[in-house]
Amino acid sequence: MKTQSAKVGGELTSHPFVSSLFKLAFPMIANKAVNKTPPPNNIDLYNLDLFDAVSPLIQSFEHLERSRNFATLVPSEKYLKRLSINRHDWLEYHISTFLITFVTVDDQALLLVNSVFCLGLDPKHCKADVVKKNKWVKETAIPKCLDSLGRIISRFRTTRNSLVHRGKIPSLDALLGAECLDHLKRISFALQHRPEIFPENKQTQVDEAYIKAFTQIGGWMDREVCQLRIAVWQLLTDLHEFYSQRLSLLSSNASDVA
Repeated sequence: MKTQSAKVGGELTSHPFVSSLFKLAFPMIANKAVNKTPPPNNIDLYNLDLFDAVSPLIQSFEHLERSRNFATLVPSEKYLKRLSINRHDWLEYHISTFLITFVTVDDQALLLVNSVFCLGLDPKHCKADVVKKNKWVKETAIPKCLDSLGRIISRFRTTRNSLVHRGKIPSLDALLGAECLDHLKRISFALQHRPEIFPENKQTQVDEAYIKAFTQIGGWMDREVCQLRIAVWQLLTDLHEFYSQRLSLLSSNASDVA
């Protein structure tokens, strides 16, 4: 039922920028937990700030993978009945979580740029236009990366906003370019409340339709996350250069003071 799916969160943690940052930050975090750390210097504070900015981005990809797994590996009808929900309720819930998380990556990317360049923007003012037009950012490759990321995410921004602000559940037919998924919602609701009106062979046909739908939905999620991951990977690659420059500057300043 499940197509091959990239472990997207794990792949991002293997990025040279992220792995080098984690290598520096993890010991500080572990030592802090057992009170074995001296007061942090400017380099430590910079790395910890970036750790706090990149971690939510990594976690979002892990949440996307989790939502994909939950959406396509639906529990038994017996289990769902105990929860008073049907298969389509389960499916819509996890696809909704997927969409909300997907769009959130845009904000998290902007906050990461804010931290790498030490722009000092308040998170609520950390908008794409503000970041891309900043004098330290606008002549770099970062605006192009943010534009690429924004184009991928923009496909679902309106759907996500309708879901979050108006509680409008997205049409699966519209999302996937399908023709039968929304009708399955009606059938699932009827099966949940009046199963006796469906002969056994009809229920079997519904089961088969859902198996096909889960495969289609899993493939759609995989493709969308793959595009998103590629865009974020490129952003991390370009940010790595400026991170290294900032570390060199901080190290040089620390040496001058010493």
